[in-house]
Amino acid sequence: MAWQRNIPFGYTMKKGEIQCCPIESAAVIEIFRLCLEGTAYSKIADSMMLRGIRYHKHTEKWNKHMVKRILENERYFGEKEYPQIIKPETFMGVQLIKEEKNTYAPCPEYIKPIREKAVCGVCGGRMLRDTKTAGKPRWYCENEGCANRRYIEDEDVLAVLSKGLDSLAQTPYLLDWPIPQNMEELTLEAVRIQNEVIREMNKTEPSTEYSKMLILACAAEKYSGLSDYMPYYQMQRLKKKINGQPIDEELRNEIFRIAIQEIHFTDDSGFRLQLINGQTHETGGKENAKCLQTQ
Repeated sequence: MAWQRNIPFGYTMKKGEIQCCPIESAAVIEIFRLCLEGTAYSKIADSMMLRGIRYHKHTEKWNKHMVKRILENERYFGEKEYPQIIKPETFMGVQLIKEEKNTYAPCPEYIKPIREKAVCGVCGGRMLRDTKTAGKPRWYCENEGCANRRYIEDEDVLAVLSKGLDSLAQTPYLLDWPIPQNMEELTLEAVRIQNEVIREMNKTEPSTEYSKMLILACAAEKYSGLSDYMPYYQMQRLKKKINGQPIDEELRNEIFRIAIQEIHFTDDSGFRLQLINGQTHETGGKENAKCLQTQ
């Protein structure tokens, strides 16, 4: 049930006169300050609830729409019979920010590596991100027939991913990578080139340049058949770091860069981390429904 306020948040009526409510007017000032710092409306609402400030006396709940109404209310800089709570330049500063968000919201630097590895967990297509809807980040599958899309604040994407990386660090066995085994037999292409080298060298007057080309091609083909030890050694070093130091932002970034191949946006509003060794690790899901809303 929704309740209507008889007087805007921040004010109270005493003896027929509109006055500033000390607690609420301080909250108004704080809401404008947080907005100017770039805090998302949903985060501002959470902040108000944590402080125990009530928008309606009937409930302690806040939402982003309440925050939006406050930020759009011109009465706060002294309109009509309402006392001034904020300065006009503060109000205008917030409106300019809102206009910028409605037009374009640049992708934060910390989201760019996530975007590069984002994959649809439903059909396997790439997950794209834009801010065309009032500056609100939207993730959606590139395939037109796939309905996997959701609106997620960038801070929430980072928070859930960080939680998943922390959880992955608690299960280091998922980072195991078997020692590569080199192929003992030559590939068919290597055998073919090698035979061609032998034929060329058995000629009475072999071509020097052609022989060099064949020898280099044969060496390259043999080299391509060797196992790549780099991922094995990287994962081994990563496991040692995880076991030897606390998990911090730097280590999370290293786990993400080395161990994570793809981030699957699943249809339960969660993430599934696909590791480079083929293992998967679930994170997010129903317990994060508050911050990951499928639209």
